[in-house]
Amino acid sequence: MSMHDLGLFMTWYHHGWLAEYALPAAAGAGLTWIGLARHAVGKGRLLGSRRSAGLTLLILALTGAVGIVAAMALPHLAKLPPLTAGLATGATAMPRKKQDDTTQPYVKFMTLGIAWFRERLEYRMHLDACRWCDRFLDGFETSTQLRVFIYDLRNYLLDRHPTLTKTVNHLFDAADEAMVHALDVQTRTDEARREAGSPWMREPTADETYLCRSALGEARNRCGDLLLHAYVHGRRTEQPELESLRTKALSDDAFHSSPVPRPRLTFRRNRV
Repeated sequence: MSMHDLGLFMTWYHHGWLAEYALPAAAGAGLTWIGLARHAVGKGRLLGSRRSAGLTLLILALTGAVGIVAAMALPHLAKLPPLTAGLATGATAMPRKKQDDTTQPYVKFMTLGIAWFRERLEYRMHLDACRWCDRFLDGFETSTQLRVFIYDLRNYLLDRHPTLTKTVNHLFDAADEAMVHALDVQTRTDEARREAGSPWMREPTADETYLCRSALGEARNRCGDLLLHAYVHGRRTEQPELESLRTKALSDDAFHSSPVPRPRLTFRRNRV
């Protein structure tokens, strides 16, 4: 490139739309994406559904627009009177109430609605995760199927997320306890329905149906807690493996196809 061409490029760079609009917008949106990605770790997926993806793109667009406005306003900030700068600096040192989980209204206004959309995005990610877990657990009708699935899911998570061992085991213990209770309720109900000296069983009463369904529903909820943990800490590429665990648990040959747990290898330094 000749000096003449370089001079034309610099002139276009300083006076064109690239320096005034595109670069500030891209820088703001890029940093925002990094911040959203880090904030979403352990909470959900930014692109988990159309609505969450739309909110993410809207936040990036608004941040880019703010970057353009800030770049255009910088030359005019020097014209502000010193009193304004003093008041703004003093306002930052004013005592504030401790913020709750929701952002204060004036913060939402000062960020041109970006803080509000971030709250909506976080709520949407949580809702996407819950809906995904509900759809994933559709088809489990007995506590036995749930126990097969949740046992394999526990081993799956321990193999891939060793740093989350304590949390995974705690969630598994709570789910297993709920499933044992559901199985016990179902067993006692079946015994009560079986007539003496007859192989037939009477229809369950309303109370028996309620107890069985509520116990199974509680077991599903506790299994959903562990599945939710797998969703928020996992990746999209793990979806086929989770589907395979689900298919195996729902199959009629689940007990025969369930593999024996593999021994876990631990590497420790040799002590002298």
